[in-house]
Amino acid sequence: MVKENESRIDRSMTITGVVEWHGLVVLEGVIEGKLSGGFLEITETGKLSGEVAAQSIECAGHIEGSIVTDVFILRSTGCHVGTAETGKLTVDSGAVLDCVLQSGTPKAEKPVANPHDREAAPAVRLSQVLPAFQEDTRPCCMEMPWSARLELFNHLLLLLDDGKPLIKVTGENGSGKSMLAAKLRQGLPERYEVLAITGQVGSVAAALREVAAGLALAGAENLVQNDLLRHVKAALDDKRSRGLRVVLLVDDVQEMHPATVEGIIRLLTNACATGDETLQMILLGAKEMEAKIAATTFKYFEDEPACQLYLEPITQKDTADYLRFCLQRAAAGNGNAPLSLLPYETIRTIHVLSRGNIAEINRLADQALRAAHAAGAAAVYPDFL
Repeated sequence: MVKENESRIDRSMTITGVVEWHGLVVLEGVIEGKLSGGFLEITETGKLSGEVAAQSIECAGHIEGSIVTDVFILRSTGCHVGTAETGKLTVDSGAVLDCVLQSGTPKAEKPVANPHDREAAPAVRLSQVLPAFQEDTRPCCMEMPWSARLELFNHLLLLLDDGKPLIKVTGENGSGKSMLAAKLRQGLPERYEVLAITGQVGSVAAALREVAAGLALAGAENLVQNDLLRHVKAALDDKRSRGLRVVLLVDDVQEMHPATVEGIIRLLTNACATGDETLQMILLGAKEMEAKIAATTFKYFEDEPACQLYLEPITQKDTADYLRFCLQRAAAGNGNAPLSLLPYETIRTIHVLSRGNIAEINRLADQALRAAHAAGAAAVYPDFL
């Protein structure tokens, strides 16, 4: 179809502000601002940031922001990060679509079972994705592409690579601390060896015995603290001489006695400048763990603010990405078809009710999915929450 009034913004141009047009705009350069018009074609070199309302958008470049359009085509070299409301969506293989999607078509008012519902979405049925949000099948929220959780995990890896001896991660109950700990045990490069203890240890000696057990040191349970420490340090030195880095995860730090926390930090890291680095330590716990950290350790974090990480509630975009990530994993091989099972309004309701708490998101999604399946619905509507 020939489109009149064609305009071209070449790669040497950057436009900022409010842009309105008729006909076709071909974007090879950069636009930042609020846009509205007819047809928009973004080439591989084109970059757009802001809000866009257009009849049709075809993107082989990069979009960051919100778009509203009748037709959205994302080519294999294209990337969209943000939100999209469209009546028709086409995504080529290889494209990156990292956004909250909302269909421009009307949604059903009631989540009732009827034959038309069952015929509406034959590609994927709710029965195929029932395990999507169960603990033993759902993916780790730290694995979501382009998410704040993945950014936090990658930042933590950089801190470890930089040799930071002490890192602190806090978060509310259900924020994903346990998922992070599990991801660290399984997802670190081969040059790392991960040990773990929990807040259940009652003394420095007990903590050292846990470390010794993780290092497979025979007879450690019978040693007094000083001898135990010597054996642990010898084993750690041996691993370091072979190019291995040892990371100790200390979970539920809020349950530990302050003297125990301080003791293992002083004996096993150089965070308080007491000697050579023995291992790197990651403290995980609820906000209450701040009261278990001595003033000398607080001084370390004042000097190293990047080593204090907080698991914030996830955003609505990340909630949408996570829910759809779970569905796609559960219905592997069905491409984007599972996305139709979870309308935008349901995603928004789950996010509001959960306040971005990952444990609540899983609980609510699993509850709604099972209720929708029991009702014979074709999708999970907000009424099921």
